[in-house]
Amino acid sequence: MRDQQKTSQSQDTLVKRAKDLILGAGRYDHISIMVLAAICGVLVGYMAIGFYIGIDFLYQFLYGFNETDLASGVKTLPWWHVLSVLIVAGLIVGQLLRFLPDHLTQGVPHVIEASSLHDSNMSIRHGIISAAATLISLGAGASAGREGPVVHFGATLSSTITQLFGLSPAVARTLLGCGVASAVAASFNAPIAGVFFALEVVIGHYALHTFTPVVIAAIAGTLVSRAHFGDFPAFQLTDIAITSFWEFPAFMLLGVVSAFIAIIFMAGLNYGDKIRSRFTRIPYWVHPALGGVGISIIAFKYPEVLSVGYEATSNALNGYYELKFMVILIVAKTAATIISIASRFGGGVFSPSLFLGAMVGGTFGIIAANVFPEMASSHNVYAIVGMGALASAVMGAPISTMLIVFEITGEYSTTIAVMIASAVATMIANVFHGRSFFHMQLATRGIRLEQGRASYLLKSATVSSHMSRDFFTIHSDDTLMHARELLVAQGGGLLITTDGAGKMTGTLSLNDLPTDIFDDERAASMTTGEICHDMPLTVKTTDLLQVALTRMEQSGEDILPVVAADDEQTVIGLIYHRAVMQEYNRALLENQGQHNQSKQS
Repeated sequence: MRDQQKTSQSQDTLVKRAKDLILGAGRYDHISIMVLAAICGVLVGYMAIGFYIGIDFLYQFLYGFNETDLASGVKTLPWWHVLSVLIVAGLIVGQLLRFLPDHLTQGVPHVIEASSLHDSNMSIRHGIISAAATLISLGAGASAGREGPVVHFGATLSSTITQLFGLSPAVARTLLGCGVASAVAASFNAPIAGVFFALEVVIGHYALHTFTPVVIAAIAGTLVSRAHFGDFPAFQLTDIAITSFWEFPAFMLLGVVSAFIAIIFMAGLNYGDKIRSRFTRIPYWVHPALGGVGISIIAFKYPEVLSVGYEATSNALNGYYELKFMVILIVAKTAATIISIASRFGGGVFSPSLFLGAMVGGTFGIIAANVFPEMASSHNVYAIVGMGALASAVMGAPISTMLIVFEITGEYSTTIAVMIASAVATMIANVFHGRSFFHMQLATRGIRLEQGRASYLLKSATVSSHMSRDFFTIHSDDTLMHARELLVAQGGGLLITTDGAGKMTGTLSLNDLPTDIFDDERAASMTTGEICHDMPLTVKTTDLLQVALTRMEQSGEDILPVVAADDEQTVIGLIYHRAVMQEYNRALLENQGQHNQSKQS
């Protein structure tokens, strides 16, 4: 026991010394935050490359091939090999799910939730277990992406640092973005994309005080990645050039087609999640093994669908596949990814989105070349454009997705084409779904953050937690003189008129009083019941703040009576427009990190 106490005390002392060294006298300044950003960037960068090395090790251990030739190598193995690997891996993942909330691995949606609602606090225990489950899933061949899990684990490491140092929510949110930026930058060798992904998807704003630390973290993660893997784009491409400006209508049409496939893909993922929730009689830990059976059936004929599928994506980008085969792979990869995610295997959707986009674009390019052979570019140009368009529609983050596509291909000659198709695809997908796949996942748990944290507050907080119980009541038979005295005494506001049983009969404000209200004889001769609002708009204690704000806008009133949930004639408080807007503005400012960063919380 004494040894444990000494160890704990030494750890506390070490943390305190580190905190004093970085933060000085407990105060946040730009230098301190940038130092922390660099530390987060380096740590997350090493985590990212370690994650990829771990997946590649499992490829070679389980199948005997690395990532670049996994699909072609698996074709030489007997059918039972992939089946047995995925079943065993599924059983192992199923046991790890026991230690995770809802028995599901975690990803980008959980990072968005932590940033918006939980002061950027994330569990390191859940992060490690989720990362382990995802590493096993992808290493065994589950059809999913690795970037989302890496982003989650990077954010978890950053959150752990903020918790260890006891930093404020504003600084914690900035460092969470730093972890995300470094994870994306190290994953794709794409520092610019890492910065904009963190700001666009997780933090939700581009404030300068956040921008600089995020840039530093992204650079740190990129340098770590380049130091170990070199400065090379993820996909090596040849013969990329747009033939004619007359192709731009075709790129717009490709955006429409990509949006259509993205809508089907997201709807399939959502439907798969609903189907899984119905299988309550089958233990959750068996789901991944059953999913492994389904994936192996598809992979027996089309091993290109296994894991992240970068070999097949590269082949499509370089024009190695024929039209019919790419159409088949679109269907096969969609089905395999839906099975993988629905069966609780770990992984994200970004790599599958790139895969599908490359196939859709390549298919479109071949058709375009057959229709307009003299004007159409090579179909690998269309593959790049389709990759950017479909991924943008799924992620709901067109800016960062376009930048990722440019940086992983090293090809900027298609910039305008990718921008056009991505904008069209994102707009159409948003019309159908109203949110990205990340926000769709959050919405299934009743968390709607697509319009930001401040809007979520209005749609989740109840009137009861923001109403005032300080109000006056007056009998409907009382004189206006009495009402005048009460209103003057409380400085205006609202009076609740009641009957003999204490039930509300109406409301009365200064604006309702007649112009000669200070004529005592006149005021004494009239009752409040004669001029009060007989049927005022009210809200219940259980109503959301959004309901209160909407009714205030409908009535033009700044104050509404709050009635009991089970008795609409019993007033128990008042809700003020200023109170609702104060909460909204507070949440908005916190989300933008514009509260005091100079003091330690």
